[in-house]
Amino acid sequence: MARMRQLSNAPAREALIDIRFEPPVSIEIIEQAATQMGSKFEKSAPIWEAFVGLKLDADGKHEATSNQTALGIRLDSIPPLHVIQYQTNGFTFSRLHPYGRWEDLLDAAKEAWGVMVKMVPPLLVTRLAVRYINEIRLPLPMEDFSDYLECLPEVPKGLPQAVSAFLQRVVIPDDQLKCVSIITQALEETSINMDSVTVVLDIDVFRNARIESGNDGAIWEAMEELRTQKNRMFFEHITERTAEMYE
Repeated sequence: MARMRQLSNAPAREALIDIRFEPPVSIEIIEQAATQMGSKFEKSAPIWEAFVGLKLDADGKHEATSNQTALGIRLDSIPPLHVIQYQTNGFTFSRLHPYGRWEDLLDAAKEAWGVMVKMVPPLLVTRLAVRYINEIRLPLPMEDFSDYLECLPEVPKGLPQAVSAFLQRVVIPDDQLKCVSIITQALEETSINMDSVTVVLDIDVFRNARIESGNDGAIWEAMEELRTQKNRMFFEHITERTAEMYE
């Protein structure tokens, strides 16, 4: 594992803060929140949920049916650094590459969340999550992936040991911290070029909860705890050699 510390050039392609709540709010409230934040976000697009079905009658004739429901609004800043997704049952705030500081991400998320919360009756927050999608670029040639990554798929010793692609997903519950971490590592052949290979390390840490939306202290304290767990998962999965590349 690598020593935990702040990396000045973190490999995060996208960092997300996510909040799920109930009961759902109206699409009109979502539109009002998006309008209020719109001065800082140049692009706006609806989020739809589509349903497609097939109806068969007694004669075997079929009829295709489809409909769509408005779920929310997505706001993008230009250049594309921040993304807000206001949805009828949730809120997501993202920071795209290049990643800055956690404190800046958290402050921006608090502002965007607060805009919507002020417009609705008290909500019940049911799920909190922090997710970081990292793209770790490893130099070629290399002798072994283990020089850079701590946990890799193993090939039986009787088979050729070269690996050109892999996908690994591990779910790690932590009863003490009351959270679950989903770690996905992936390598696609298309990410390999002459001088490097890119491995995706996707870390999603979430906690089920029952917190009133007005209790900001409990919500953001939980986010800090999830972020700490995310950091632990990240540094446990890379070697010191990898961490040094992003300092």
